[in-house]
Amino acid sequence: MEVLGEKVGAALREGYERCIASGEGLTYEETVDFPEGTRDWLVRLTPVMEDGQISYIIGSRLDITELKRLKQEREQLLENYNSMFTEHSAVMLIIDASTGKILDANPQACSFYGYSKEEMLRMSIDEINAISDQATKQMRIQAFNRERQYFLFPHRLKNGEIKMVDVYSSPVTYGDETRLYSIIFDVSDREQFRDDLYREKEMLSVTLNSIGDGVVTTDLDGKVTYLNQAAEEITGWNSKDACSKFFMDIFDLRNETTGKIVPNPISAVLETGMIVGLANHTVLLNKSGDLIPIADSAAPIRDENGHVYGVVMVFRDVSQEKRQQERILYLSYHDPLTQIFNRRYMEEELERMDQTSQLPVAVIMGDVNGLKVINDVFGHRTGDQLLKEVAKTLQYTLKNMGIAARWGGDEFLVLLPHTDHKKAQDIIGRLEEAFRKSSRLPLEVSVALGFDVKEDISHSLSQSLQKAEEKMYHKKLLEGKSYRNSIITTLLATLYEKSMETEEHAVRLETYCMAMAEKLNLSSEDKNELSLLAILHDIGKVGVNIETLNKPGPLNDDEWKEMMRHPEIGYRIAQNTPELSTVSEYILSHHERWDGTGYPRGLKGTEIPLLCRILAVADAYDAMTNNRSYRKALDCQTAMDEIGRCSGTQFDPFIVTIFLSLNQVF
Repeated sequence: MEVLGEKVGAALREGYERCIASGEGLTYEETVDFPEGTRDWLVRLTPVMEDGQISYIIGSRLDITELKRLKQEREQLLENYNSMFTEHSAVMLIIDASTGKILDANPQACSFYGYSKEEMLRMSIDEINAISDQATKQMRIQAFNRERQYFLFPHRLKNGEIKMVDVYSSPVTYGDETRLYSIIFDVSDREQFRDDLYREKEMLSVTLNSIGDGVVTTDLDGKVTYLNQAAEEITGWNSKDACSKFFMDIFDLRNETTGKIVPNPISAVLETGMIVGLANHTVLLNKSGDLIPIADSAAPIRDENGHVYGVVMVFRDVSQEKRQQERILYLSYHDPLTQIFNRRYMEEELERMDQTSQLPVAVIMGDVNGLKVINDVFGHRTGDQLLKEVAKTLQYTLKNMGIAARWGGDEFLVLLPHTDHKKAQDIIGRLEEAFRKSSRLPLEVSVALGFDVKEDISHSLSQSLQKAEEKMYHKKLLEGKSYRNSIITTLLATLYEKSMETEEHAVRLETYCMAMAEKLNLSSEDKNELSLLAILHDIGKVGVNIETLNKPGPLNDDEWKEMMRHPEIGYRIAQNTPELSTVSEYILSHHERWDGTGYPRGLKGTEIPLLCRILAVADAYDAMTNNRSYRKALDCQTAMDEIGRCSGTQFDPFIVTIFLSLNQVF
């Protein structure tokens, strides 16, 4: 017993009564010092009764040093685990894998979710997850089977707030039971940041792909890292194929004029750290082999510390812009109607040619005859065609000898360097012949031409221009009457060709009108005007559509409106011809009626000029007694009766009386 030490007596005394009461032995631990070190022993004492005295026999003695050490380590581990579970800042839960019931929750979990521990231990993890129960169960199965350990999904707090959490869940064994041990981190801020970053990236991507300009980025080696949609369309490369290729492999930049390779703007930016722009007239040879004019600028991409880590180049296809600029430049020096040079260009040419090296310089000024008549009769479209025809004739005849321009309105100017008087006269002769041969218009093209030649440098071209203009106006004055007569003859021929009006009709009208004029004792001047009116009263019909003029049936409203314009057209023709201006008012009024229901002004009674009242009766009689496309001719007596019936409504009663008294003349 001495070997066991003093602890044996103490242990025996301690357990004496318990041993007596139970009749069992006593097991206890003791520590014994051995030469090789201290050892722990588990001792079993068995009580024995002899002669009424209790004695004890050592039943077993087991060295439990290692067992005790393991027990202490386990207790320390459990203490450490408990400390970690309760004190760690991470949310921790122990969950029944099959039911999802929360078996334990650390203080941080209670704080995070907003529940007390007692509340949480009455809950299932399904009540916390903000997703479907089926999805939660599937996650538990995956974690339990070690198929998956990390999950990202929303959890709902007690106050209803939703938090995104990272869940790291693994099975752990407690005795014979396996449970899920989950460590949970609130990653709402991270996910919000990720979401914001994604949206920002998407917004940047949408922005870059929405703008019309191309955008390309490169790294420090000058290799392409990104192309936006516009850049893909312009270059013909897609971003996937272009990335990691050197910039100059994608962007073949050249000078539009010389065809030489343009220096690499990316290299220039990387060398200088400054913004670099392409020179004017730079073109890109794209993947399809097309040359596209571009404008661009390249700039360094810097980090927050100002270090360059790449280059971005923004460029755009300026083909449309260039065409627009060329169009603007063209329009600034060309007449939009005739497409030849305009006055602005010619004024600059007058200064440029006003030098010794260009002498002698001929200046030709031309003015188109009859433009206003053509505009009034056939419309401005035909008038525009006349101006275009003059311009074409000038260009074709002059070819490379000089420059022609529309000086303004119906005037044209020609400059002929190294051209003397004889050569200038020859050119004018060729121009006049070309104008006469033109047959694409209803009237002959006529242009009054005047010229002057500058032979001495001391005189200015402006002086020659003034002299040419004076000669042109003089020629126009001399040719004016002849040309106007030609116009009238042409218009009448056109009228007879396109309508039922004939020269014989005009002669018959003149006969009837003259007979009534004799009865009325009109003056010779009135007779001359009445004769002219009989010939020209319907000249305005040259401006009426031929289908309307010759329609066999009644006219509809639109056709009547067109037909009723012919007195006004005839009026404008006569007004623009000085020799005919005296009958212009009569032409305008020849369809007025005595009762005021005529057109175009609705004149009534004696408001209608006398010559018009005479013509109205004669014209109606001749129309009725001659065949028309829509009816056959009436006999003379029937026509006379109709004239009498319309006396006082359509016709002047007095004129009707005079006309009916002349029936023996016809």
